[in-house]
Amino acid sequence: MTFTSQQYLHALAPIDKVIDAFIEEEKSSNTDVWSTQSQGRFAALLASSPYSSSSPDLSNDEDIEIECDGIEFLPSEKYVQKLMKRYTTRLEMEGKELEDNNLASLVCHFSMSRISKLPDPADSCLLTYLVPLVEKEGGCRDLSRQMKHDMLRIRIYPHHNDVGVAKVWEAGACLAEYLIQYPECVRGRRVIELGAGVGLTGFIAAVVGATSVHMTDYTDATLENLIYNVSINNEWLEDRGIATDSVSIGNLEWGEYAEHDCCSHPADVLIAADVVYTVECIPDLVATVSKFLSSGSSTNAKVALFATTYRNRSTFALFERELEKKRIMCHYKSQDEMPY
Repeated sequence: MTFTSQQYLHALAPIDKVIDAFIEEEKSSNTDVWSTQSQGRFAALLASSPYSSSSPDLSNDEDIEIECDGIEFLPSEKYVQKLMKRYTTRLEMEGKELEDNNLASLVCHFSMSRISKLPDPADSCLLTYLVPLVEKEGGCRDLSRQMKHDMLRIRIYPHHNDVGVAKVWEAGACLAEYLIQYPECVRGRRVIELGAGVGLTGFIAAVVGATSVHMTDYTDATLENLIYNVSINNEWLEDRGIATDSVSIGNLEWGEYAEHDCCSHPADVLIAADVVYTVECIPDLVATVSKFLSSGSSTNAKVALFATTYRNRSTFALFERELEKKRIMCHYKSQDEMPY
């Protein structure tokens, strides 16, 4: 799957990916990639950031607050600054001069901007995703241009010490892609998500046809951020024919669910991404999955879908052994087998 430089930018992708995608787009239009015109287009690419499109009073000692309501893209200011520096460095390495006035103004703005060198856990930013709609027949088509609310918006706190709000984790993005490619996994079924984090995967489950999605996590920071992300995407959901009350949020301690079945949201499919990360959490995690698969009644067999980043061999091996003890059968797909 190929992404544009703007899509990479709006997802806060690695900086070189944004620049490389931009260069490829310039090459495809037979343009000198470091020309004045090209520099102007790079400045325009950054102009979707409120930090670059506004002209704040830099003499004011007070922090500048930007109201997020209605903004489609609100990046980390540090990210935009680093992106600008990397682009101008590569420009210099090519022996080119900074000639575009708009780009020069942005460079001046960020060179004068007082951005703390210490990361602030309270700094947040918005990521945006253009999500294809899945037709009843199962194919995908992008209908977002026909809709009032194009972008799914996800708030993250990139410097926070709570991993649930810090980013969209790789396995979560992979599971979201998987559900887009195989919507039949959740279509017409009730879904519960463990370790929902910032909510991307749960939103995708809803948009590909789940009848309900209950996103769960357990830290206060994560749950508060999930509530916010659902609230700013209510109209995005409604645009796609999804009732906002079909997407819910709840606190779920894995051990408590396994022991008491305290979740009041029955489900047919359990999804989870990047939850196999410490040895200590695995017994409760597996007990929760076992309780889910064996409890309640469902017309179709219950299924648990996991996506994981293979970080530690011994941790994952323990996860597999615990599943085997519970007689839970597993089927695997590697990233190489994915159709994207």
